[in-house]
Order: sequence, then structure tokens, then C-alpha cells
Amino acid sequence: MSSNWKKSLKPDAFVTLLLAAWWLLNVVQAAATGLADDEAYYWYFAQNLDWGYFDHPPMVALLVKLSSWLPGALGIRFMSTLLQPLYLLIFWHMIKPAEATLRQAAVYVLICFSMPLLQLYGFLAVPDAPLLMFTVLFWWAWRRFVQSNTVASAALLGLMAALLGYSKYHGALVVLFTVLSNPKMLKRWQLYFAGAVALVLYAPHLWWQYSHDWVSFGYHLAGRNRAWQPSFTTEFLLNLLLVMNPLWIYHYIRGTKPMFASSDPLRRAMAFTWVGFPVVFLLSTLRGHTQPQWILPAVLPAVCLLFDEARDRKFLVVGSQILVLLYLIVRVLAVVNPFGFKGEIWNNREAYNQLAELADGRPIVFMSSYTAPAKYQIYTGGEAYGDTYYFRRSSQWQYDTSDRAYAYRDVVVGNFTNHTPNRLELADGRTFYYREYHDYKPLREIKVTPTGNRFATVDSTGRLLMEFVVDNPYPYDVLTSEGDTVGLQLAVAYEERNWPGFKGILHDTIPAHGTAVVRCSMVPPAKLPSGTYRGNISIGRRGARYSANSPLMRVKVERSDTSLSVSFGD
Repeated sequence: MSSNWKKSLKPDAFVTLLLAAWWLLNVVQAAATGLADDEAYYWYFAQNLDWGYFDHPPMVALLVKLSSWLPGALGIRFMSTLLQPLYLLIFWHMIKPAEATLRQAAVYVLICFSMPLLQLYGFLAVPDAPLLMFTVLFWWAWRRFVQSNTVASAALLGLMAALLGYSKYHGALVVLFTVLSNPKMLKRWQLYFAGAVALVLYAPHLWWQYSHDWVSFGYHLAGRNRAWQPSFTTEFLLNLLLVMNPLWIYHYIRGTKPMFASSDPLRRAMAFTWVGFPVVFLLSTLRGHTQPQWILPAVLPAVCLLFDEARDRKFLVVGSQILVLLYLIVRVLAVVNPFGFKGEIWNNREAYNQLAELADGRPIVFMSSYTAPAKYQIYTGGEAYGDTYYFRRSSQWQYDTSDRAYAYRDVVVGNFTNHTPNRLELADGRTFYYREYHDYKPLREIKVTPTGNRFATVDSTGRLLMEFVVDNPYPYDVLTSEGDTVGLQLAVAYEERNWPGFKGILHDTIPAHGTAVVRCSMVPPAKLPSGTYRGNISIGRRGARYSANSPLMRVKVERSDTSLSVSFGD
């Protein structure tokens, strides 16, 4: 009977069955595992579908929205679980031998699931899931385009390129390396037609970016830049080894050259991606921290390379079996958590219910967290908002005006880093530091602009007298009162160090829906040296860290023993 079963089962059907079984496992994992922080943030995107978001294109939000008919975590992750078996099945058909065997089908699936990143991104609702899906489909369309060179194949290629861009900005690198792998295609007008199709289809997102001051591109290309630290590079190289599995280094070296030498346009495209992604992100460590999953499209060429090698390498097959078994054990432990680990995927419901008990029906404003308010809404249904400290990255919350509804209400304002007398130890291992405000008034949308390019110390105390234009969009006055002292702060940062900033109390009233020119006597940091800094101006209440109320500016400080001057630039 066993022999007859093997004879009747075809390799393609065998791969389909194995991937279907794997999908069921991922569905169970998706339903049983607590949400990661970023997944909650993408759920927040999906509450208001748009053509773009602060730091990501919209595909992940659309997928979450399509899953929302299901309950719990599965209602966020379901579409992502569907994508992996689909793109791995398509990939099998793209790289399998002409006369594939059942053993080769089993080895292919085994190698796929010996890759740690494919284990992880088989159930998480993150942009990397559609990125992998449309990377495979783009390569499928590329092979058709190179072989047929028709207008229809060019249009299909343009469609897949646009969908890559809607998934994640790293998709542009997939397109770049694929074209570089076959530069003769640059002589074909059909390639430029494909580019035009992609541009037209991507135009809604570009329009969104234009309407929002190209915020995503500015954030990814400049906003994340930091002075180089050796740990950025060493950490990336270590993570690269771990996610690609150091056991297979010999096989990677052995198989890379034949992939580059192949006449198959697909394998050449994968070879350039395989080498190009690690090189690009190794170089990017010179300007900041690089996350290991950013090289994810290179995992697919690694699967192809190992599959080619595994046909006559028993060690590779046995090693993959051991790895898959270990990953399965880890995944079970992640769900049952017998060791009581604490972190973002554990004890979410308990921790956020603690916060809901503290709030007692009041909204919570989470400072410097763009994921906690989303998790709070998911797990408790309560009101929450994510505000940004002046020295931290912004997020999609900056376009959300729902905090206006908190005006004149009792509100809890808190964070996980800035120590205050009030604190709550949470079940997920974090400490929530908070203040309770009566008759709360948001200040986040107020815009502050220096009136001149240069200011200097003029009073005998060494204070800096600065003048600002303050625009108040709110329907209430902003002023200093006995119980609600409002201050201005010029916050500056150099390399990785945030200085305390120039601080002063606002004594002028900023009328509702009005603009006022105010003068403020600001105390400069005692040991701030001369230099050029990044900085912004912020407004906040006594006892709390301030939000950012101006764009990031260049701030030049000139200091001597007897004087201090500050000038501003773009």
C-alpha cells in the first residue's frame, strides 16, 4: 500500500499537501500567540485605510483589514498566514527540476522551514509577508518578460513592481537587483513601458507622500540616521549569520558562483538579490541601526541555492530536519510559556487590563510609544492615544486628531521610561510611569516657529531671550495658570546625546484658533558646548516631558565665557 501511495502521489501535490499542513500550524500559532508590538501598530493603520502611512506603504493595513472578520489575534494575522504557502508553492514551480521526485519535493519544503525568518514570517502580520509574496511574483513576471518580451508581459511586470512598492519600500531593491542581473533588458522599450505602468499604479501612494511632505521617504532616508557605532556593523553581521544559519556557509559559498553563471534569468536575478541585499544593508550600518529582517528577500535565493545543493548532500537534509524540530519546540514554548518569560508577546491581556483598571474609564495618552495605545485599544477597547517626546521618532499618530476629544476631561498621561512618583508594575515586565490630569488640554498640534534666525543672551542672568510665533489650532486658549504651568523648550541633540534643552515658562496667552508672537526667557544648559545640533521647539506642562511642536531644525550654538548665541537653519 505504501508503494502504491508513493506511485500515485505527484511531487507538486506532495508540496501542496505539506504546505497546507504547515499553513494549519501557522493558523494555530497565529491564534494562540500574543501580538507583537508592531502588529498592533499595523492594526491601527487598518482602522483608517489610506494610500500611505507615516513609515510604511499601505499593503499591510489592507491585509489586516481583510482579516478583521475573524476574532482575536487571528483577525489580524489570517491573511498573512495565507500568503506564505501561496508564494512557496509558486516558488517551487519556478525552481523545481524538470523531472522532480517526491524526495526533492520533501527536501524543498524542509529547507524552506529550516530558515528561521520563514518560520517567523509565516504567521506574523507584518509588511514582510506581502514583500515575499510579491518578490516571488515579480521574479515570475520577470522570467516571462525576458523570454517573451511582449507588451502584456511588460504590463504584468509593472503591476508586480507596483505591488512590491505597496508592500515595503525595500521592494525597490528587488526591482533594482533584478534589472542589474540582465542589463541587456535596458535596451528594450518594453522595460520602460513596464516602468510607466508601475509608476501609474503607484501614483496614489506618491500623491499621498506629496500631500504629507514626503514624510515616509524623509523618515527612512534621513530621519533614522545616527552617528556610526561599531556595534551597528558587528550586530548586523552577527544577525546575518544567525538568520541565514551559519551551518550552511560552505554550501552558500559553493552554490553562489553557479547561480551567477546560470543562463536562467530567474537564477541570475536571485543571485544579484542574494548578494546585493546584505551588501546594501551592511553599508547602511554606517548611518544607523539595521534590522536583520530587512534582508528578507535574500532568503528566497538562499532556499533555491540550498535546494540545488541538497540533491546530493545528506548532511544538509539531516541538518534541516533537526533545525525544523528545534523551531517547532521553540514555537510550542512561545505559546505555553512554561518558564514565565515576559515581553511583548506575553501577558498582553493581563498588562493592558491593569492599565484599564488604572484608567477607570479615562483615556490614556501614551508618551513616546506608537504601539502601546494600539495594543490598549485591541485588548481593552478603551480610549488611548500615542504622543511623541521631542527627542523620539514620530509615527502615524501625528495625523490622528482623536486626542482633541480628551479636552476638558480627566486623562492619564504616562510612559515606560520617564520616572515619575506614580508607577504601576505590569504583568508583561514593564513599569508604567504616569500622571493624572484634570481638565486636560492637548498641546500637541500647536506649532512654534522662531521669528528670527539668530538670538543672543541679553540679560544679566545669562538667560536667552527668544521670540516665537505660536499657532494654536485648538478651540481653547493656552496660557499659564496656577495649576497648569505651560513651558517652552528648545531641545537639541548632538550625535546620540540629548541635552536637557533651553527651558522657559510661557507667560503669554495663545488665543483659541489664533496666532501670537511671544517672548520667552530661556535658561540654557549649563555645559552645552559650541556646535551645530539637531533640535526642535516644544511645549508642555510642568512635570511632564514635552511633545515636538516644530519641525527638526539645524541649531547652531556659539558660546564664550561671557556670551551665548543661537541661530537656526533648515
